[in-house]
Amino acid sequence: MISIIGAGKIGSSAAFNILGRRISDVVLIDVVENLAQGEALDMMQAAPAIEFDGKIEGTSSYSEMRSSELVILTAGLARQPGMSRLDLINKNAAIVKSIVKEVVRYAPDCKLMVVTNPVDVITYVAFKESGFERNRVFGMGNILDTLRFRSYIAMKLGVSREDIRALVIGEHGDSMVPLVNYASVSGIPITDLLKREQIQKIVNLTRTSGSDVIKLKGSTVYAPAAVIAIMADAVLRGRNRVMGVSTYLQGEYGFSDVSIGVPCVLGKNGVERILELKLDLETKKEFEKSAAVVKDAIDKIKEA
Repeated sequence: MISIIGAGKIGSSAAFNILGRRISDVVLIDVVENLAQGEALDMMQAAPAIEFDGKIEGTSSYSEMRSSELVILTAGLARQPGMSRLDLINKNAAIVKSIVKEVVRYAPDCKLMVVTNPVDVITYVAFKESGFERNRVFGMGNILDTLRFRSYIAMKLGVSREDIRALVIGEHGDSMVPLVNYASVSGIPITDLLKREQIQKIVNLTRTSGSDVIKLKGSTVYAPAAVIAIMADAVLRGRNRVMGVSTYLQGEYGFSDVSIGVPCVLGKNGVERILELKLDLETKKEFEKSAAVVKDAIDKIKEA
């Protein structure tokens, strides 16, 4: 069973994606009275149309997450136009600390996926607060960034998005690092197909894509919800997918005591292992700058 804490746009859309893919039954939890119940009822009424038999329960009680194999945390204040993910730090850190206490109480054996922004910092907070093994606490971020990176490459080349392979590492934010040298189209490096200035434009669009959507419609919904379902599928079905996941580092890439996006194998136990890639000097410097941004934000929480 999967529990999703936060029945807002992303949480409820993620629940619907998980049900539609027949990944698991879902418990949707929100402290706003009747919100989760209403979302669950709406989804059940859609069940015959999209032909899923999974169960969806809406509740305001944390105790209903008992026996959950995966708990997905989407609750928190939403990012507003003109606001960076890091602007949300202190308020969402406080919210998440209180929720993680309930997760530990009712689902002590679960894997904990963090979606709440700023996701790298909040993943760190959730890991420290939970006391779980580090493989069991991980954050969504770079997978979404990678989908955006792949989409822009496909649009520029006029090819199917399915044939694009790429990775993004670092902060899920403005300092993210799209790995140009690891991006390809059916095995053909994009550096063989695009000019340097074209690639840089794609990198810039990838970095601003989240804020671009927020400026236009107020929030991102469909893409992050789809990514949540992809990650849930990897964990519940033990798929061992290679994904950019925010995870706590203990010396990998030369960093410790920070949660940040790096390529991982995501499976039944959560982060099955971290993959350390060889980075060229320029990319390594960009990743170091990104890690410094996240570390600085974490330090501010510690000082608060």
